[in-house]
Amino acid sequence: MKLRSSKAACYVGAAIVLFMTPVLPAVATTYEKTQNTDTGIKVASYSANTEEVLVTGYEETGTYKNKAVAITDPYLDVYDTSDEETAQVVGRLYTNTLVDVDMVGKEWTKVSSGNCEGYVQTQCLCFGEEAEAIAEQIGTDNLLAGYTMAEIEAIEAEEEAARLAEEARLEAEAEAARAAAAAEEARRQKIIANTISGTDITYNPTMSVSDDDIWLMACIIDWEAAYQPYAGKLAVANVILNRVRSGHYPGTVSGVVYQRSQFSGVSDGAGNPSDRFAARLANGPRNTECMQAALEALSGVNNIGGYTSFRALYTVDVNNYSDFVIIGDHIFH
Repeated sequence: MKLRSSKAACYVGAAIVLFMTPVLPAVATTYEKTQNTDTGIKVASYSANTEEVLVTGYEETGTYKNKAVAITDPYLDVYDTSDEETAQVVGRLYTNTLVDVDMVGKEWTKVSSGNCEGYVQTQCLCFGEEAEAIAEQIGTDNLLAGYTMAEIEAIEAEEEAARLAEEARLEAEAEAARAAAAAEEARRQKIIANTISGTDITYNPTMSVSDDDIWLMACIIDWEAAYQPYAGKLAVANVILNRVRSGHYPGTVSGVVYQRSQFSGVSDGAGNPSDRFAARLANGPRNTECMQAALEALSGVNNIGGYTSFRALYTVDVNNYSDFVIIGDHIFH
């Protein structure tokens, strides 16, 4: 068995405790001779390890009679016997563990604390008034109890299980975060893939309309997409033409534009222009791109395929759409 600390360390530790506790009276240890001096062993009594080597056969008096405090950091092994050849570790006393002393010897002291009982090296304990000084210094509530090896193994197993559970929890959180990030990236890529830059176009059959229809288309394009990129203006023009072709909407440009509850603020509800939109028709589109988009869509240039609806992007959750294209501030579907 290996020593966990030297006798000198014990003396220094005790001296530091006493030095740090000025309110305590000076330690004046009184000894009473016992009759068991031949064996060097004293039953149910104490011997203090203060300035000099342990003197057995003397009895400590005071509040902490028959008690001691383990001072070895981080812990002191407890053995089942004082025979160094056969001794086995049966427990552990951590620093500042309070023990009951059953028997004191020069080398070994028999102690009990909690469920732990056995032999520890005498030089690793502080007895009597020294123990009391330590207790007052750290507070009696901070004094520990001893542990058997079975208890320590159970505690370590519990701590290991908690550690593994925490690792599993953190890994699960990390995996969930990775999955969420992948899903978000997939969603972002889907939006990017469905966002038209103005270069992806197809050509549909041309449509023959009147000059009034062309003017009407240019004005509704201005109404809905005046401040959108040219691709957005072209897309609005194709929504109108796709509706005319679809069979699910009125079959004329004017019928589609003035259909009730379709283009906000355009119709008076009876198939005629509202006062505000009538003013737009009178003034005409505010930029030439609106007329250009109307003419190009009529010539067969289509950048949205068969989509027949669009909304302001800020009003929708794109995750609710499986088939769509984003152009500027609008989503076409």
